[in-house]
Amino acid sequence: MKVNILSNKISWFGKYSGYECLPDYFARNIDATINIAKYNLYNKIVGKYYKIQNNWNYRSEDILNEIRFCSKVSNADVSHILYLENHLHLLDKLKKPEKKLFGTVHLPISQWGSDKLQKLSALENLILLYEEEENEFSKYIHPSKIHIIKHGVDINFFKPGNPAAVIKNKVLFVGHFLRNFDMTLKVYQAICKDVSSEIQFHFIIPSSFRNTPVLQKLAQNPNVFFHEKLSDEELLEQYQTSYILVMPMSDSGANTAIIQALSVGLPIVTTDVGGIRSYGGGGVFPVIENNNVEGMCSLINRYLFDLEFRDKIAEAERVFSEEYLDWNLISRQHVEFYKQSLLTLA
Repeated sequence: MKVNILSNKISWFGKYSGYECLPDYFARNIDATINIAKYNLYNKIVGKYYKIQNNWNYRSEDILNEIRFCSKVSNADVSHILYLENHLHLLDKLKKPEKKLFGTVHLPISQWGSDKLQKLSALENLILLYEEEENEFSKYIHPSKIHIIKHGVDINFFKPGNPAAVIKNKVLFVGHFLRNFDMTLKVYQAICKDVSSEIQFHFIIPSSFRNTPVLQKLAQNPNVFFHEKLSDEELLEQYQTSYILVMPMSDSGANTAIIQALSVGLPIVTTDVGGIRSYGGGGVFPVIENNNVEGMCSLINRYLFDLEFRDKIAEAERVFSEEYLDWNLISRQHVEFYKQSLLTLA
């Protein structure tokens, strides 16, 4: 099977992070061509030429990559846009081979404008990474065209470390997008007041996303530490040495930090929003109603003072990731969906 992939590279993701890892796990009999933008001077100049000629309002470096992807659609058995939100305009251009075209939705519906949602009707095969909003997306694309496949994780890399290396007073927070920072600040203030100022809060957030009043206020505290530009191994160490992940969310699709914490067996404290329940929320680990500061602090305290409970959740998270999120399993599910869809064309 020839699979034509249009991918994106998130600048702060390493080798083992992101949905773009999917093609790395395809079986050997899958001939995958991966088109991923290279942000160099040549691509920028050529892309800008096409941009001006066609009056396109897209990033110059991505245009050439999209052109390469589109040129291979007719000869491929399957063409898959891994980050559909970034390339919705291609649905207007790829009319002929639409039944061979697949696109994966990452963002919750709250992040979609009505004009973009209307474009989904042109797609025959939509992959949704979580179950909670399937009915909402079904208002814009027929339910028969939607297939739920979870986001995967490299369980052999993101794995539990030495239990002796876990720092009991270390709380981790990862990422910036759709995080509920107002709630985070309130939880931080309450925990430091009720428990101890010795609790350390470690935030992995690129500096370009820290220019908010809440994060600047947090940064003034001596027990708050910010990290960025971590290697894969340094990121893994942050997960493995933390006691809990405290990360209030305002909304969520499939969240990379949640998935990685599950695989490492790092107990998760987050809010009951978006796709969190598709990734173990409410079943594998407890979740808290959004903006319920008191409830979240109570759960944090339970983790801090009940080691048996903490370790039980950690073990359950790891088992969940092994059974449902292993990239090898997820890649097979994608290929099976490709095959099933192609049978309708025979």
